[in-house]
Amino acid sequence: MPLTELMSQIQEFSKIDKLRLMQFLATELVKEEDPVWSPYDASEAANVVMNWYKLNKTIETTISDR
Repeated sequence: MPLTELMSQIQEFSKIDKLRLMQFLATELVKEEDPVWSPYDASEAANVVMNWYKLNKTIETTISDR
């Protein structure tokens, strides 16, 4: 069914049915969302960055000592 046809049918819905449709669509959209990364409780990521930093410093020191 084309979206334009569906939209014209939705216009005929009662207010409560439109609200139920909105709730259904919002729920469907939430199911499709990817999780949002947050820096909170990201200790593993912090450890990776710190290890990279230490390794980079070691390499720089080794190169500068030559």
